[in-house]
Amino acid sequence: MKRTRRAVFVLLPVVLLVAGALGFLFSPNDPNHVDLAARFLPPGGAYPLGTDAMGRCVLSRLLYGARVTLGITLIGSGIVIALGLGIGLMIGQRQSGSVVIESVLNAVTAIPPIAYLIIFIGAWGNGIPTMLIALVTSNLMRVIKLVKSRTEIELTRAYALCAIASGASRAHLLFVHVAPNILREVVHFVCLSCTDMVMAIVSFSFIGLGLGDDVIDWGMMVSEARSVFLLRPQLILYPIGAIFLCTLTFNLLARMLEGGDRRA
Repeated sequence: MKRTRRAVFVLLPVVLLVAGALGFLFSPNDPNHVDLAARFLPPGGAYPLGTDAMGRCVLSRLLYGARVTLGITLIGSGIVIALGLGIGLMIGQRQSGSVVIESVLNAVTAIPPIAYLIIFIGAWGNGIPTMLIALVTSNLMRVIKLVKSRTEIELTRAYALCAIASGASRAHLLFVHVAPNILREVVHFVCLSCTDMVMAIVSFSFIGLGLGDDVIDWGMMVSEARSVFLLRPQLILYPIGAIFLCTLTFNLLARMLEGGDRRA
């Protein structure tokens, strides 16, 4: 019963994130349709959350903003986990050059993630590909370092030594025995990093350095609603609430994955 309840608590955040990323498919209106005659309409009818200063459907813009923000975060996280796990495992099992590799990783991970965003945006300009590459690069180095350290520890454990003694190949040892034992910790780390990804996307979009003028996202919605905050506070509270729920969900998922140690 306890295991079933824990599985439900783990799956619930996943379902919420997937639903948020695919919610735009059920958008009630065109998020970019401007109708000045319908500006600042209250919730109801064709506009469940009302309209903004341009007469655009707030709910539709929230759903499309979720597609962009969660899409970048989830795709980036998948890339980070796949590449970080593979590269980290290969580096962690190397006996030679470990000091040099460790020094390089320490130097690269010492750079704040925000610096990667500034460098990439300055070099390539605003856009979803730029944001995705910058976020993946900044988090990938940290995951590689984590996997490398954990791999070196796992290779000294009894199960790994038994696998080596039984004639297991290096690839079999790393990807069949070691990888499952560190995957949970890697996913936990990436889930926590997803909160930083979301805040980075929103923050840079808020100041106009994020995804481009033609892309709908929560940071842009907050920025647009500032001028009418005193008259229509709900227009800024909706995207802020979505940001809060998104980051809370990632933290909840990380919490559910925290702890536990599997031995193969």
